[in-house]
Amino acid sequence: MSTLDAPDGDAVFRKGMKDASVSPLWDVMAALVTETPQPRAVPYVWPYADVQPQLIEAGHRITAAQAERRVLILENPGTDGDHTITDALYAGLQLVLPGETAPVHRHTQSALRFVLESDSAWTSVDGEPVKMQPFDLVLTPSWRWHEHGGATSPTIWLDGLDIPIVQRFSAGFAERDGNVPANDDAVSGRTRAAYGANLKPARTQDIDTETPLFHFPYAVWSKSLAEYAAKVPVDPHRGWTLEFTNPRNGGSVMRTISAFVTWVPPGMTTKPRRQSAGAVYAGVCGVGTLIVDDTPLTVGPRDVAAVPSWGALQIENSSDEPLVLFSYSDRACHEKLGFWKESLEQ
Repeated sequence: MSTLDAPDGDAVFRKGMKDASVSPLWDVMAALVTETPQPRAVPYVWPYADVQPQLIEAGHRITAAQAERRVLILENPGTDGDHTITDALYAGLQLVLPGETAPVHRHTQSALRFVLESDSAWTSVDGEPVKMQPFDLVLTPSWRWHEHGGATSPTIWLDGLDIPIVQRFSAGFAERDGNVPANDDAVSGRTRAAYGANLKPARTQDIDTETPLFHFPYAVWSKSLAEYAAKVPVDPHRGWTLEFTNPRNGGSVMRTISAFVTWVPPGMTTKPRRQSAGAVYAGVCGVGTLIVDDTPLTVGPRDVAAVPSWGALQIENSSDEPLVLFSYSDRACHEKLGFWKESLEQ
């Protein structure tokens, strides 16, 4: 009798497929090819007042040398166990205490630091140190040597990395101290002097990297954002939003991560906007609400929130002062790969 006619023919057929390490697409077609993104991540907010004390306690329990990086990962409840804040992005809060140095290393993963607390701490990238002030953006692009130290008080920043993207491509590499070049020409402030004023050196190889500018001080970007808000009509879907860019090519600050700052005036609620990229928001000043579909997320200074892919985002500022937010997303990947989509709703 043919297995087509046998009472248990389907079970035999399916066992044969399993034994051959194949599976039927018709069982999973709808889940694999969806009409809209179906992120596992959910809208969620991490109030700084809740996380900061746990990070300080971690500082009493483990040294920076023991941990290599003393970080509390922001774990999205929808992606439990994946160590991600959205489906494609990682976030954590890192602590460096006075007298400590987070040891030098480099890795395939691209990282940004959005500084939350700092008096005089520094980060160095390929040997060039920069002092970090609250709400500065500091980049450590892929495969650049970096270390942190110099804190005179507990120093905390938001780490944003493309770890899930690199993992998906099985492309993770890292090196620790022992292979660090001398970097004899790494003078503090060199990269900002060369690239920080919409100018660049005439010598094309002055700084041999695709991402030469890695420090965006709050004092600089906040002034630009305020001037932009004073001179340009507000966007009904975005408020006033500026993107940090790579001065060498005008594109996103890093190959896989885009970064932005947003100003929403008092009394405004933006119209719903959807984007294919997941995003992470951090409060700078003011208190507002991120409404993601029907989920409200209250965000104040230093609070961090996750906005999953294709969630309808509105930003509400019902306070009497401007609401300023920093955000980063995997939009850079979407644009390069042809995935990027956006929907502006009324």
